[in-house]
Amino acid sequence: MYYAKLNGMGRLTGTIGLLAVGIFFLALIVFGSLHPDFNYLEDFVSKLGAKGQPNAIWFNLFGFLLAGLLMTCFGVLYGLTIQDKWVGILIGLFGLGFAFTFLPFDLKLTDSTLSKAHTVAITLGLATWLMGLARLAYNPKLDKAITQRANIAAMLLVVSILGLLVGFWSMPFTHRLVFMVVFGWTIFTSVSLLISKNSK
Repeated sequence: MYYAKLNGMGRLTGTIGLLAVGIFFLALIVFGSLHPDFNYLEDFVSKLGAKGQPNAIWFNLFGFLLAGLLMTCFGVLYGLTIQDKWVGILIGLFGLGFAFTFLPFDLKLTDSTLSKAHTVAITLGLATWLMGLARLAYNPKLDKAITQRANIAAMLLVVSILGLLVGFWSMPFTHRLVFMVVFGWTIFTSVSLLISKNSK
């Protein structure tokens, strides 16, 4: 695999990526189990941090803000590791958008300023993440495994959204698919960094 041999950031980047995903899912499991009316299959994850929900401030702090900031660090460091600053910026911006979803969504007033800010933050974040993958996919200096992983993740994200638009599945199901694609790519990328012989 092509990873920078000189900067020694591979293991650090991979560790931060796994930590970001781990913290998010740990927060989801813990605060989801503490919520008296949360359905893991049918409810939006944002419900755990929505205005007026029990423990919302803590879920927003750990599940969105902390996990998002770690994803930002992962993105920037990944760009440095593969020596492509634009990939770092674009994936880092996704993490920043994810972090900004700590702004609580209002389940009763979905058109409120905070609710709109929450939605815009994650939408723009996903757009920059997709652009980052597109740049990864067409970087001739990178190993084929990296570009193929980027292509597969981008394709799955687009299919997830198209499935919603044509009515194949519901918004909550799309929500789950998007999380699986983004965090799945992060996990695979992080693990590949950790086991790469060039990561020090």
